[in-house]
Amino acid sequence: MNMQFLTKFKNQLIHLKNFLGGRIKNLQKVPDFGDDVDSGDEESEETERFGAQLSIAQNYKEKLANVDTALDKMKKHKYGICEKCGKQISLDVLEAAPESRFCKECKKSTNN
Repeated sequence: MNMQFLTKFKNQLIHLKNFLGGRIKNLQKVPDFGDDVDSGDEESEETERFGAQLSIAQNYKEKLANVDTALDKMKKHKYGICEKCGKQISLDVLEAAPESRFCKECKKSTNN
């Protein structure tokens, strides 16, 4: 992979890392349920919403881990190599998701 693409993907990954970190931080804020003990419906709605936020935050954390892995691979000159078969990951896959760990073929076989 040439330096131009490598630099482009590195910048995208750094931007994505910062974005995800901010989103995770905002989603993990604990809601204030207040002092009103009789607010059962409102409290359960807030608890449910907070649970959904934690689930989304977990998904973001997993994506962030993939971003960190991709940045680490760049340092080791192993970026863009499929973790399963060892072949080069196509540029169209990296364009869509620069944190990709697998080539198209291996991703298909992993999802089935």
